[in-house]
Amino acid sequence: MISGSVAQYNYLEIGSDQGGSLVPILRDPNCARAISVDLRPEKQPDERGISFYYPLDGEARMLDNLQRFLPPDKLDRLTIFGCDIRDVDVADVPNIDLALVDGEHTNTACFSDADRMLDLVKDDSVIAFHDSNLIDDAIQNFERMLARLKIEHSTVLLPDNVGAIGLGRFAKIITDQLGPLSASRSEFFADAQLKRWISVANSIRNRGLLPDRTEELKLEISDLRFQLVEEKRTSEKLQRELEAARRQVGMLLQSTSWKVTAPLRYGAGLFKRTRR
Repeated sequence: MISGSVAQYNYLEIGSDQGGSLVPILRDPNCARAISVDLRPEKQPDERGISFYYPLDGEARMLDNLQRFLPPDKLDRLTIFGCDIRDVDVADVPNIDLALVDGEHTNTACFSDADRMLDLVKDDSVIAFHDSNLIDDAIQNFERMLARLKIEHSTVLLPDNVGAIGLGRFAKIITDQLGPLSASRSEFFADAQLKRWISVANSIRNRGLLPDRTEELKLEISDLRFQLVEEKRTSEKLQRELEAARRQVGMLLQSTSWKVTAPLRYGAGLFKRTRR
């Protein structure tokens, strides 16, 4: 989309890891410059409640992978910054046409990265977010900020968990080209939130941070079973008493004295109704 709309575009990504996302960009003859920004901390937090650890030689591994798949002249277009995006001087990078946010997968860090991107991208550009299902709050807050700044924009949410926000004239372009592939906005965000909560709950459980209530639950189940047995016994007792009472009533209704006294009962009832 960018390559077909901008001659000699500039690309920047936050979070390059092993360099897989850089290969197709550097292979594209229409790419003028590619910028990799990756702080590469020892470990990185995540919205799923876990931390991801990075190898100390991560950048060297990335370069080794790129050299395996790209000729030297392609690598000449790559500039690497081993720092946070906020520590990159605007004067050191060209104006960016396409940006990818794929660093720390927390809403706080993602929003900070997207906010900084506004200092680096052109008015007409695209900012993409990898694992958009994990940082959906950051995307929605970024949209609100763009609206507050009166920056024309539109968002597409692709099923493979890549979100993209088009700025300026790319607002219409991404809607026209990617809109038919976009997931339902409300369903995407609701599903993302639910799955994130499930991931956090699983993380808490796997890390042993939940108290072990096994014995407590066993006692509760035992008490419930005892109560069930007692209630069953009470029910059976009441059932027997009810059957006995029904038999007594039946015997009374069939007795001679009951039949003989029927006129008296009728007269007594009539007398009561007359007095009323």
